[in-house]
Amino acid sequence: MNDVVAHESISKSGRSQPGAPSPCVSSEAGALHVIAAARLPVGVCVAEIPWMARHGGARVGIGFAKLRLDIERAWQSAMRVDCHEALVIADLIEHQATRLSASAAKALRCEIAALRAVAFVLQDDEAAALAAAWSARGAHATATTAHVALTVCRSVYWRLGDLESFYAVERFKPGHQPTRRQTVSTLFDLGLDAAVALDQMHFGAARLLAAHALERGRCLVGTHPLADTFPVCVIAQVLYEQGQVDEAEALLVARIAGIRECCTVESALRAHGLLARIAASRGQHGRALVILSEAEALGVRRRWPRLRAASLAHQVEIEAGCGRVEQAANCLQRLAELADESRAASSNVRVEIARFHTVAEVRLALAHSPCAGNVDVDVDVDAVRQVHRDMVRRGRLYAAVAVELLLVDALLASGQRDEALERLVGVLRRAPVVGLHQTLVDCSARVAELIDAIVQRRIVAPGDIGELLPYARMLRQHRRDVSEANEPFAIRRPNVGAGITERERLIVALMGRGLSNKQIAVELGIAPETVKSHAKHLYTKLSVRNRTEAVALATRLGLLHAPRSSAV
Repeated sequence: MNDVVAHESISKSGRSQPGAPSPCVSSEAGALHVIAAARLPVGVCVAEIPWMARHGGARVGIGFAKLRLDIERAWQSAMRVDCHEALVIADLIEHQATRLSASAAKALRCEIAALRAVAFVLQDDEAAALAAAWSARGAHATATTAHVALTVCRSVYWRLGDLESFYAVERFKPGHQPTRRQTVSTLFDLGLDAAVALDQMHFGAARLLAAHALERGRCLVGTHPLADTFPVCVIAQVLYEQGQVDEAEALLVARIAGIRECCTVESALRAHGLLARIAASRGQHGRALVILSEAEALGVRRRWPRLRAASLAHQVEIEAGCGRVEQAANCLQRLAELADESRAASSNVRVEIARFHTVAEVRLALAHSPCAGNVDVDVDVDAVRQVHRDMVRRGRLYAAVAVELLLVDALLASGQRDEALERLVGVLRRAPVVGLHQTLVDCSARVAELIDAIVQRRIVAPGDIGELLPYARMLRQHRRDVSEANEPFAIRRPNVGAGITERERLIVALMGRGLSNKQIAVELGIAPETVKSHAKHLYTKLSVRNRTEAVALATRLGLLHAPRSSAV
C-alpha cells in the first residue's frame, strides 16, 4: 500500500484533520508533523520518531505514520490483554515493513518482536515469550523495545524458577524522560523483585518493594490494572501471612473488577486464590466456591489453563474439607481432563497443572482418612515429596511450606508419624524466624492435633523443642480464636442444601431471574420485609454475602428449580 492509500486510510478512520500536511513527507520534521496530525494514542513513543525518521530516509512519510498508528493500536490491545488482536495486528505490520529502509525495518521488527513477547507472556506461553524477547534485543532495537524485552525475560525466568538467569538479566535504567512503556516495564521489574522476595519468605522486603512499585506507578501511570494489581497481590499475601486478614481482603476486593477485566495470569492466580482462602478460613465455604468458580470462568475466557487448574485444585480442597467427597471427585476429574487438554501448552504450564493435580488428588485421598494412622488410605506420599522438592528447587520456598504441611498430613494418614513429626518441627523452627503465621494457623485438623501434642508434651520430638513451645502455643490459641469467631458462619453439615427451605429455594430462583425483593414479594404474595428476612437466612446458610453469590452457589449445588407463579 503506497503513501497515498495510507493517507486515505487514516482520513477514513477520522484521525486526520482538515488542512493536514501532504502525504508526501520525506523530512524528519515532516514525519513528526504527520504523526502529530494523526493524533497518536496516549503512550506513543514520539521521542523515538526522529531516530526512526533518520533511518527511514526519503521513504518515511504518512506510510510510516500509518504503521506507527497500527503498532500503537497493537500495544493498546496488549494492555487490554486482548493478545489475539495484538498478535494479528503485529503480523499485518510486519508484512508492510518492506516500505521502510533496511535500518528502519529492522528497528520495527525488533519492536514487533517485543510486542509479541508481551502478548505471549500474557497468554502464559513462556517458551514463545522468551524466544520473541531475545529476538527483540537486536542492535537496531530502540531503548524502549530493549527495556520491554528485558522485562519479559526476567518475568519468564522467574516463572520457570530459574533465579540464576533471572538475576543475570541486565537491569535497564531508563533516562530522565522515559516513555510510557519504559515506565510500565520499570514497575513490572519492581513487582518481580517483590515477588521473588515473597517466594524467598523475605516478607518485609517483599512488602517494601511492592509498596515502592505502587507509589511509583501512581505517580507515573495512575492505577492501570496491569501496573497496579501485581504489587497489590504481593502486599495482600504478606498482610495475610502476618494475620492482617481484613486488610488483605480489602486490598483485593477493591481491585477485583480490574483484575478480572485486565490483568496478568499471575495477578488473577494470587487474587482469587487468596480471596478464596480468606473465605474458607472464616468458614464461608460457599463464598469461597463462588470466587473459585469465577476464577475458573476467567481462565476459560482468557485461555489460562493454569488459572483453571488452580481454581479446580482449590475447589477440591474446599469440597473435600466440607465432606462433599463426590463434588470434590468431580472437580478432580475435570482437573485431570484439563491436564490432558494442556499437552500442547508450554512445558512450565504442564508442570504446574500436574502439580495442582497431584496436590488435589492427595487432598481427596485424605478426605477418606478422618483418623491419623489409617494405613488403609491410598495416599501417594512420594508424589507430594516430589512436588515439594521441585518447588524448593525453583525457589518457591513460601509456596513450598503449604505443600510440606500437606506432606505432614499425608505422612500422618499413612502411619509414618516419625517423619511427619520431624518435618513439622522443621517448619516450626523456621517459621518464627521468617515470619510465617497464617499458613500454619490454616493447617489441617490432623496437623493441628500434632501441634497440640507437641505443646502438651504428649510426644517426644527430635531435638530440643523448648524454644518452639511459645510459638506453637500461640498458633494453637490463634487457631481456636479464629474458630470461635467464625462459628456463626461455619457450615457444619456436609450437605449444604439440606438446610435450605422450599421458600428459600423459590426466592433464590427468582433472584436468578433478576427480580428485585419487591417483585419477588408480589410473585409470592408476601411482604417485601419477609423476602428480606428469607434472603438473610439464605445468605447465612450458604455463607455468601449477596444475591449474586447466592444465585451462583445455589446453581452450582443444584438447588434451583422453576419457581411457581403463585403464593406458596
